[in-house]
Amino acid sequence: MVFKQRGYIGAIASIVIGGLGLWFKAELLMDYVYASVTLLCIIVAYLLAYYCSKFTWFPYQWTARTDNTIAFFVSIGTLIFGINMSNKVDDEQPSFWLHNGNLWLTDLFAAIIALIIIYAIFSWFLRQWKKIQTLKNEKSIAELALLKNQINPHFFFNTLNNLYALIKSDPNTAQEYVLKLSDMMRFTIYKGKEELVSLHEEVRYLNNFIELQTARYHKKIEINFIQTIENPEEKVPPLLFIILLENAFKHGVEGLLDNAFIHLELTESDGEIVFSIKNNFDLDTLSKTKGIGLKNLKGRLHLLYPNAHNLSCKNDGETYFSTLKLLKK
Repeated sequence: MVFKQRGYIGAIASIVIGGLGLWFKAELLMDYVYASVTLLCIIVAYLLAYYCSKFTWFPYQWTARTDNTIAFFVSIGTLIFGINMSNKVDDEQPSFWLHNGNLWLTDLFAAIIALIIIYAIFSWFLRQWKKIQTLKNEKSIAELALLKNQINPHFFFNTLNNLYALIKSDPNTAQEYVLKLSDMMRFTIYKGKEELVSLHEEVRYLNNFIELQTARYHKKIEINFIQTIENPEEKVPPLLFIILLENAFKHGVEGLLDNAFIHLELTESDGEIVFSIKNNFDLDTLSKTKGIGLKNLKGRLHLLYPNAHNLSCKNDGETYFSTLKLLKK
């Protein structure tokens, strides 16, 4: 409500209440005359307080919450007055509220007060719950952005090391792979900021990574990537599968002298997406320290697919098995 409207409404209400009070003064009980005067005083006090708050020297800022608080207490006061009048039984001066012993008005006013108080308490709890949910959402968005920022440097640190080794061994082939790395960087920088990318874009990213990694090692690596995809345009969060593939090279291929293998399978159907990796490793060269990659993956899955994912990682001493299952939203 704007500045002038409050004055107009307050003046009209004062005139109506005052005029009715004077017109029916001879017929009304004095209690009602006093009530009318009290109501007029409340309106005047409200307008004075509101206009005073608009001056720069007044420290209080008038808000919608101020109006709600005033309306709440005025309603409670009015209802208490109604209860008092509905209980007033006097033979010489009967209450205007009472006709044929209708004392149920007391219960009615009391019930209205109870409902107002319950509504006020419920509204307060609802506001607090909304604030908590807003904070949780903001926290989740901030955490997800942080996890993405941690993934990108971690991946490119390893990839640049791989490319450095390739440049020294085969400069001509390295030029071709620089283009692949450029394509991967473009995907990470631009597509990585998006919430979802198509499944075929994510697969191309994985294939580029596989080519860059196999070019690094001067040994035979058996790699088999099976893809069963019904809808290549199905959307998934970007950079979600790369951690498992990266770990297969880092903790598997890197520690083996020969007979290294990585078997990948990506299946997309109506209800779910399943990405699984099987790779062998050397238990003696396996690092005992846990990297941040898998931890970040679990954090992203918790934020992106709450109660809609399953990540399983296990080994039998020679082969490592990783399976990520995503339920479509």
